[in-house]
Amino acid sequence: MNTLKPVSEIIAFRTSRRTYQTEPLSEEIRENLEHLINAVSKGPLGTPITFSLINVAEVSYQKLKLGTYGFIQGARYFIAGQIKPSPIAFLDYGFTLEKLILDITEMGLGTCWLGGTFSRSEFAKTIDLQEGNVIPAITPVGFATKTRGLGEKIIRLGAGSKNRLPPDQLFFELTTSAPESKMADPIIQKILESVRLAPSASNNQPWRIVIENNEFRFYISRKPGYQKAFSGIDLQMVDMGIAMAHFDLTARECHQVPEWKVFEGVGRFGECEYVISVFLGEEREEGEEREEREEGEGREEGEGGMNN
Repeated sequence: MNTLKPVSEIIAFRTSRRTYQTEPLSEEIRENLEHLINAVSKGPLGTPITFSLINVAEVSYQKLKLGTYGFIQGARYFIAGQIKPSPIAFLDYGFTLEKLILDITEMGLGTCWLGGTFSRSEFAKTIDLQEGNVIPAITPVGFATKTRGLGEKIIRLGAGSKNRLPPDQLFFELTTSAPESKMADPIIQKILESVRLAPSASNNQPWRIVIENNEFRFYISRKPGYQKAFSGIDLQMVDMGIAMAHFDLTARECHQVPEWKVFEGVGRFGECEYVISVFLGEEREEGEEREEREEGEGREEGEGGMNN
């Protein structure tokens, strides 16, 4: 993510926008959006993902009703993607679409995650949904109106969008042999704050992170009955992917290199299910890496000479 602003600032600035100006976007902006979308082919865990930019005006002649049940007003453009459903795929989808959304936010455009308040069947026709694939979520894209409409304010109030759980209910550190607490590290605090600010369906914030030495284990706190409401779509795993994106991108801003791994047989944390782990390493300069490679080659050559 090549941004002019620190990604942590973009994360703190962004809010969901549901009311849009009806004027079409300029050709330059549309081309920039297409460029961002076409640059995505798979998620960080390897899931193939295809995103499409939908212009409502261009599909209206097909008599398709791209409904959002009144949750979105005035939007002329949407981004929708498709994947073959699996737990890892939903993580990848949330991660990748959130990364796109943050890039779009830096362009000065508004967005809004929609997971259960749009007509999937109509959007499926528009993007030529492949057999066996699903559309986990979409977002409108455009210039938001300067003020929020009454309906948008009511939706935002009902979702509790401004309310976030405090860090001590989301992040936990186990007793470790490390000399200092990870939670006391300003870099870790910055990364975790970006996670805390991540958007989620109904603002449920299903992520919990357990820190042990240099391992950050992500767990999911399931909301009872939530999966049944969206058959075949695991929106809470999509939310976990969004949280992963905030962790990953902010870590890289802080010159940390995240390495994501899924381990088998990891037990629960209370009532929460294990999802994935991430380890942080320090970013190295290109010169340092080259010097280390040269030293390694030198050692190999020296050892070879001694054995001869």
